[in-house]
Amino acid sequence: MIDAAFGRHDEALLVASLRKEKRIAYEWVATLFDELVGHLVMSRLIKPANCLALAPVSVVPGHQGEGVGSALIHTALEEAEEAGWTAAFVLGDPNYYNRFGFDVSAASDFSTPYASEFTAASVFDIGGFSMLSREIEYAKAFAVI
Repeated sequence: MIDAAFGRHDEALLVASLRKEKRIAYEWVATLFDELVGHLVMSRLIKPANCLALAPVSVVPGHQGEGVGSALIHTALEEAEEAGWTAAFVLGDPNYYNRFGFDVSAASDFSTPYASEFTAASVFDIGGFSMLSREIEYAKAFAVI
């Protein structure tokens, strides 16, 4: 399903590596009439503490644009906030992810191995967020993509 969603195997390798590393904090699937149509993973970052990475979000091609990915993201962020995580980070198109509360400016003073103009944060605990170390270190699995 992940391969079909992205048209390549890299993201499926990422998920398998995250599982092997035991870094997955949350994993959701979306089904429609018993058919798997979507999948989302949130993994624990190494740094900063008590923060998550949102990736990947997969929706099979026949159901893209129908709100499946949006529903998965909303669910993931609500669960993460309720569970007491400080923030979630995402690497992706800011024009897409800002509708879910991700903000590039919130992540702008964090050092990251990826393009900072595409790194955004969704903050659940503002006080805790201000106390975080300003370095993002992803699980080793992210080196596979």
